[in-house]
Amino acid sequence: MLQNKSTKVFSETNSFFSSTEKGIFRIMELYSTLNLHRLQIGQHEMPQSTYRKGDLLLGLLLFPIYPISNIYNYSHHQISKTLEAQKNTFYRFKNDCHNNWRAVVSKCNKALLSKIEKGTKRDNPLEKCLILDDTDFEKSTYKTEHISKIWSHVKHSRFFGFKGLFLGLWDGKSFFALDFSLHKEKGKDKKKTFGLTAKQRKKQFSKQREKGSHGSKREEELQKDKISMAIMVLKRAIGKGITADYVLTDSWFFCEAILTSVLSLKSHIIAMAKMGKAKYHFQGRDYSAKELSQVLKQRKKVKWVKALNLYCAEIEAGYKGIGLKLYFCKTSKRGKWHLLVSSNTKLGILKAYKIYSIRWSIEVFFKESKNYFALGKSQSRDFDAQIADISIAIIQYNVFSLAKRFEAYETIGGLFAQAKDQAMELTISLRIWGFILELLRIIAGLIDSDFNELIVSIMKNKPEDNKIFRLIESQLSEAA
Repeated sequence: MLQNKSTKVFSETNSFFSSTEKGIFRIMELYSTLNLHRLQIGQHEMPQSTYRKGDLLLGLLLFPIYPISNIYNYSHHQISKTLEAQKNTFYRFKNDCHNNWRAVVSKCNKALLSKIEKGTKRDNPLEKCLILDDTDFEKSTYKTEHISKIWSHVKHSRFFGFKGLFLGLWDGKSFFALDFSLHKEKGKDKKKTFGLTAKQRKKQFSKQREKGSHGSKREEELQKDKISMAIMVLKRAIGKGITADYVLTDSWFFCEAILTSVLSLKSHIIAMAKMGKAKYHFQGRDYSAKELSQVLKQRKKVKWVKALNLYCAEIEAGYKGIGLKLYFCKTSKRGKWHLLVSSNTKLGILKAYKIYSIRWSIEVFFKESKNYFALGKSQSRDFDAQIADISIAIIQYNVFSLAKRFEAYETIGGLFAQAKDQAMELTISLRIWGFILELLRIIAGLIDSDFNELIVSIMKNKPEDNKIFRLIESQLSEAA
């Protein structure tokens, strides 16, 4: 692989497409602006190394477009002849505990968001929201490093996997994943630590990581509680210059610790809250959410809000000494109450629900990135590779999200399909070109001529007089 292989990859790939093929053209343009070959991904590049880490990262980022499902399939794919690196080179890259994937994701996001800021009118600021949520990553085997049994609130069952905590940004038009951490659950069964028997834990993959390495720091996050990690990723994002008007969470993340942290970061929170035992101070007394709903019903504060098709009531109350706006809603007179809270007491219920509905953009991210970029579906037993694959999926999604925004595609799925189709044309042309080169080698052998001299003499011909070029064009048109 060349010292700056990424330049070669871009030039060779883009040469097969025209600017009218907007999907793939925009995606390749965005990847080029990330300047991956300049990224400091891990420790300094080894002088004897043939491959720069940024070039290897670019190769992995392009896999879904071609499409290549994993490194093993890459080794049998025509594009491997362009990238030149063997599959073991990619395996070593992903398994390297010194790679700082959090910094890589952050730097890529900074480059992408800077393109948005240049195109945004300063006199028309967009309402921004940071969104916290978690998702399940199910695994087929307990042998994956650090795997545990996790409880799924969606499937209402336990299975082997990781819990993924994610922070995302909604800038008013698009969603971008910013940061994540993986977690395992200890479980309630004392005989099965992390849901595994002693025999299963013994068979689980493990490796020693250098103390203080980025991989060892990710290991330490595994057993931290998600509330503490949520506060850390929020502070990290704000510290890197990400600003937001609101932080949106579901009821699992709403607590005093999150609330005080959000307010200390000069932002507001809008969250669902549980109809549980938590006390709210209202008119000199403490009430649970359920008790408050009964008080509002008795005082005839419940009204039908046509715009939401909900029965609603809103009041101001205190929670842990902090003033909040509480919004009680239900779908019918006999339905169950749901509670939405906001630290911005000036918000009416319509505005609060409109902003909170933005939280669903992270659910879309989970669904689309799992479908198109294999988020959380890594089959590697090495924990470092699990972190690498999720980081790569985040960068891929964010690039496609921005490309979709610039080119006005309705869905990322539509953009993905077009980009993949156009990349398939590249794959076909590479196959044909490989066949022609092999044919020329045979001819050179038959006529006792030097292969390189034969290629040079063919390339010197004008395109309209070049039978080789015309053959490629005709084969491509037939393949299409």
